Amino acid sequence: MKKILFLLFVISILSCKSKVPVFEINQEVNFIIPSGKNPIATHHFKIHDIPSFLNENLERKGLKLSDIKELYAGRGKLESVVYNSDFGIISKISISIYKKGDSENSFEIYYHDQIPLVSKGELKLLSTGEDVRDILSLDKYEMDVEILFKGFTTEDINCRLTFEYAAYIE
Repeated sequence: MKKILFLLFVISILSCKSKVPVFEINQEVNFIIPSGKNPIATHHFKIHDIPSFLNENLERKGLKLSDIKELYAGRGKLESVVYNSDFGIISKISISIYKKGDSENSFEIYYHDQIPLVSKGELKLLSTGEDVRDILSLDKYEMDVEILFKGFTTEDINCRLTFEYAAYIE
C-alpha cells in the first residue's frame, strides 16, 4: 500500500506543469520622494511616458499580440539609488499603470502593506496578477506610485523602481 501511495505521489508531482513565460520585459524607472511628506495624506508620484517594449519583444519572438493569452506583472522592488535609505518609513505602497491621460482607469500591478519598521536599501513588492495587455499594447504608458507614510520624511529619497512583465501564450 505504501508503494502505491508513493508511486501516486511521484506521478502527481511529475504531472504538475508550471507556467513558463514566453518572454519577460524588464524595466526600471527613477523618481524622488522629497523630504517633508506627512503621514496624514496619501502621496502620489506620477511617472510619465514609460516605453512598453511589448511590440519589440513580440517582433523578436515572431509573435502577434493576439498570441499572448496573459501578460502579468512579475517581480518588482523599490530600491534606494544613492545610499541605503530606510523604506520602513512607508506604511503602504501601491503601484498602478494606466493609459496616457486616463488615470481613472488604472490597474494596480504591485502593492505592499505590511512593511517592517526597518527595511534598508530595498522593498520587495507583491504582484496583483492583473492582466495588463491592453495598456502595454500601447507604445507608452504612465504609472502612479501611491505611498502612505508612517511618519514625516526627513530627507529626499532617490528611488529606483525595478519591475518586469511576463507574457504567456498558454
